[in-house]
Order: sequence, then C-alpha cells, then structure tokens
Amino acid sequence: MSKHRPPRASEKPAAVRLVARDLHAPVRLDRFLRDQFPDAGRRSLQSLISGGRVSINGKLVRLSSWEVRNGDRVELPSAPRAKPRPFTAFDESWLIADDGDFIVVNKPAGLLAEPTRYTNAVSLLKLAEARFGKVTLFHRLDRDTSGVILLTRSQTANRYLDHAFQQRTVAKEYIAVVQAPNRLEASGVIDVAIGHHPDRRDMMAAVETGGKPATTHYQIFAETDALQWVQLQPHTGRTHQLRVHLAHLDAPILGDRLYSDDRRPATRLMLHALRIMLPAAEAFPERTFSAPIPADFLAPAEGWPSEFGENSRLG
Repeated sequence: MSKHRPPRASEKPAAVRLVARDLHAPVRLDRFLRDQFPDAGRRSLQSLISGGRVSINGKLVRLSSWEVRNGDRVELPSAPRAKPRPFTAFDESWLIADDGDFIVVNKPAGLLAEPTRYTNAVSLLKLAEARFGKVTLFHRLDRDTSGVILLTRSQTANRYLDHAFQQRTVAKEYIAVVQAPNRLEASGVIDVAIGHHPDRRDMMAAVETGGKPATTHYQIFAETDALQWVQLQPHTGRTHQLRVHLAHLDAPILGDRLYSDDRRPATRLMLHALRIMLPAAEAFPERTFSAPIPADFLAPAEGWPSEFGENSRLG
C-alpha cells in the first residue's frame, strides 16, 4: 500500500452565510445556530464553534456564549449535519452477507453492539434477533465504531470461530483518521500492554506493569498537514485497543471523546472495521468480508480538509 496525499475535493461544500434579523434581543451564538438549524445535533454545532469554524462579521468566534445582534453576518463553511435518527429496526442496507451459519453486518456508528448493564439503549443484537431470530453476537465493536461484525446461527459456527480467535488465525483490518500532533512514522508496531484506567471504569490505559499484552500493526496510507489516515491490524483483542494505542503515541483518533483532549470538529469517532478474514477449517472455507468505507472518511467533513477518493489503495 503506497502512501499518498489525499486529493482535494473537486467540489467543496457551499459556505452558509446568514444575516441576523428580527431578534428581539441579543442571543447566544449556539442558540442562534440551533434556531437556524433545528435538525442539527447540539454536539455538531458546539464543535463548529469551538473549532473556529464560525465567523461573525468576518471574525472567527469560538465562544458559544458570544452574543449575536441584528445585522450581524454569520458564516459557516457548510451546513451542519443533521443529528442521527434513533435506531428502531434492523436496516437491510446493513446486511453484508447471510449464508446460513453467518450473518455479516456493517454496524453503523452510534449503535451498541449488544445490551449492557449500564444502559437500556437499543443494540444491534436485539435488532438482529427481531429480524433473523435467535443469533449469537460473536465479537464486539465499540458503540461509536462502524464496520464489519459477525453474528452466528449455529453451535458449529461458534466452535469454529472460538477456535480461530483463540489461535489468532482471524485477521482484522481497520481504518482510522488520526490527529497528528505527533506524526506517526510510515508504518510500525505498537506493542504496549493495556489495563484498566485507574480512575474511570469506562476507559482503559496503556500501562508499563500489569495489564494484558496488546499488539497493533499500522501503516499510513494518506495524510495532510494536520491528519493522517491509518490502516490498523490488531493482533490482540483488548478493549479499546486501537484507541488506547494511538492515543498513547499522541496521535488520537479524530472524534474520540474518551482518549483525546482535542475538540477538533468531527461528525463521529473516525474508526471503521474495514475487513475480517476467516481461516479455512474442515467445514468452512476461507472467507473475507468487507464493510464499505463510510462517506465521512472519503468526503469533506466538518473540520477536516479534503477528500480521500481512491478506494483501490485499500484493497
């Protein structure tokens, strides 16, 4: 896989220019934008403001509390994205393959893989059971990670996968967009143990002693001055492994609310499970399943610069 600079988008999103009118009194900038874009998510608007993507009368404004007055000219680089609709049923567009023993799904970002004791939010497993009947979710993805995930119907398939995962003969590939305060080398191996965070139960941490061994191979396949696009191959399966390893190298994943202090605008956690490769066994042929790269990774999104348009480089 050769490294290259993402080409500039041929058509940039149209800038949005607003003039404040008919205000009975000055209003906060965040309130003004919510009134103008009622379908936009609150977090998306806050990210635009804090990321210096909103100007008033030609001056960049980073304060949500800035007062907008009649006659003020408010400009954004593009219209904010609408907040995602709640998940209520299995979407057939998620289905990658259904071959009897396996159901392969492209999980959207924002959907829990399975129920947890901490929330009653809807999950992929529950939606899949309503659509396909009794199934087993054999591995997980973080809620905010999109991409390929496997469900099984039979004990034979479960035993096959259990053995393959134990022997580490299942290969996974992810792609991520990372912030680059510390630019990653063109390729490398991250071999750092991971343990529980000392203060927060929802986080893990890179540790020098204790913890469990964790290894990730990575390769840069595109970059700009501020961001890098990374192919990742985890050789262990620790909780939050890719997120912790990249943050440990001071190259956190764009949009990571847990492991990054940078509030650069992002529509989501920019981590996608691209591909899973299953080994051949007596009853099963070798197979590879892939999930299409989300549009957010290919087209300009709020706060990051350009289009990455040559999918073939990932193949």
